[in-house]
Amino acid sequence: MEKPYDSRNLKRVMPLALIALASFAKGDAVDDYVKAEMARLQIPAVAFAVVKSGAVRSQVFGFSDVAAKKEAKVDDLFPIGSLTKQFTAMGFLMLVEFGRVDLEDPITKYLSDAPAKWSSVKVRNLLYQNSGLPDYAFVSGLSQFDKYTRAKFMETMSKLPLDFEPGQAWAYSNTNYALLGWIIEEVTKEPYTKFIQENVLRPAGMTHTLFAETGVDVPGLAKGYAVRRRGPVAIPGEAASIKSDGALISSIPDLLKWDEVLTDMRLLKRKSYALLWSRGALNSGRTHSYGMGWYVNISGRNASMSHGGNSAGYSVGIIRFPKLKLSVIVLTNLDPLAGEAMARQIAELSEPSLKASPFSAVTDPDPKRTDQIKVAIGALAANNPDESLLEPETYAPMKSARAKAAGAGSWQFLKTIDQMTFGGAKAQGADTFLSYRITSGQRSFLAAILWSPKNKIVEATISPED
Repeated sequence: MEKPYDSRNLKRVMPLALIALASFAKGDAVDDYVKAEMARLQIPAVAFAVVKSGAVRSQVFGFSDVAAKKEAKVDDLFPIGSLTKQFTAMGFLMLVEFGRVDLEDPITKYLSDAPAKWSSVKVRNLLYQNSGLPDYAFVSGLSQFDKYTRAKFMETMSKLPLDFEPGQAWAYSNTNYALLGWIIEEVTKEPYTKFIQENVLRPAGMTHTLFAETGVDVPGLAKGYAVRRRGPVAIPGEAASIKSDGALISSIPDLLKWDEVLTDMRLLKRKSYALLWSRGALNSGRTHSYGMGWYVNISGRNASMSHGGNSAGYSVGIIRFPKLKLSVIVLTNLDPLAGEAMARQIAELSEPSLKASPFSAVTDPDPKRTDQIKVAIGALAANNPDESLLEPETYAPMKSARAKAAGAGSWQFLKTIDQMTFGGAKAQGADTFLSYRITSGQRSFLAAILWSPKNKIVEATISPED
C-alpha cells in the first residue's frame, strides 16, 4: 500500500504536508512546549516528528553546534541510545522465524563462554528484561566510556551473582541486549552490525542510519552536550564497546521510515509483532509492561508502545499509538533528560483525547490499606524499601546496583506526606489498581498503585499533577 510520505508519491505528500503545516501553525501548543522545555532545560537542539493519520510534521529548533552557532537541521544525525534495542529485537525475532533460535533455550546453548550459573536464563528472559542479570553499565570497567573485549565482559560479569532468579521480577539491564547481540553473531557467523544493517536497516530504507565506530567521523552528526551547573557543555563522542544495546545513530527522516515499517508490520510476521509488543510474563503469573525492546501499554483505545534512549550527550524518545494512528519521535543533543516523556507530552498536545482525566476524589473504602501504602511510600522516599509491604517481584530489583545508583528517584519528593486522597479502585486480575492524589508541601502528585491480595505493592508510580 502506498504511504502518504513515501518519496515516490510526492503528489500525495504535498497536500498532506500542507494539512500538517496548517494543523501545526507557528506558535501552536507543540512549538510552545518544545521551546519552553529547551529554555528550561537548556537543550541546544530538538528535532521531532509527529505522524498523525498519515500527515507528517518534521521540525527542528536550536543549534547542532552551539559554539559555531550552527543551526540544527531536521535531517541531522543523533545517537539514539537504547532505541537500538528495538532493532536488535526485530533482528532477533527474524532468527526465531527462521528456526535458528528458540526463545525457550537457555542462553548457554548459544554462548559457550557464559558461566554455568547463567544456564537458568532463557533467551526469552533477555528479550523481556526479566533475566536477573546485573546491568553491566553499572559495573566498574564496563561503562560506555571504557574499552573492553567480549572476553573481558564475560570474565567480569561471571563473577557477579544474579540480582534475582530469572523470571522472578523485571529489571532494566543493558546486559540482556548485549548478550542478544552476541547470540546473533554466534548463530549467523557474522558481525551483529552487519546482520542488522542487511536485514533490518537496509530493507527499511534507513540509508542514513549507522553504528557508531571509534575514530570514524560522522558527517551531519549533531554535537552532544552534557548538563553542567553553568549550562550545557560539549562532550566528545565515544563509540561504545558493545553495539547491540545502544550504539545506533539515526535521524528524523530515517526514524519516520522505521515508524512506517512498524505501522505496516513489515519485515516480521504478525505473530512475531504480537510477541514484540506483548507484556513479559513473570513467574508469579503477572506480566510486566515491557515487551521486546519496547515499553507497552496494551489496553484500550490509547494502547501504546514507547521507549527512550540516552547516551553520552544525547537523549531521545519515541511513542506510538497505533489505534489513533499517531506517532511522535524526539531527538535531542543533551544528556540526561527524558526524551520519551517529551515525546509523550507532544503526543498529548497533538491528540487531546490522550490527556488524562482530572483527578476526582471518592470516599476511601479501606483507610487501613491507605495507611499501609503511605508507610510503604515513606520507606521508598527514604530510599529504604520496606520488604514486608512489597511483593518479592517488586522488592528484588531494588537491591540491584542500578537501583541503588538511582536512589529514591521521584519518591524523594514524598518524604513528608501532608495528605493522601483516594481516587478509586479497579480489579486487575487478582490484584487491585488504586489511584491517589498525594500532597507534600506546595506540590501534589498522582500515584498509581497495584495492590496484591497479600496486602503488598506490586507496582507503584507517581507523576506531578498538572
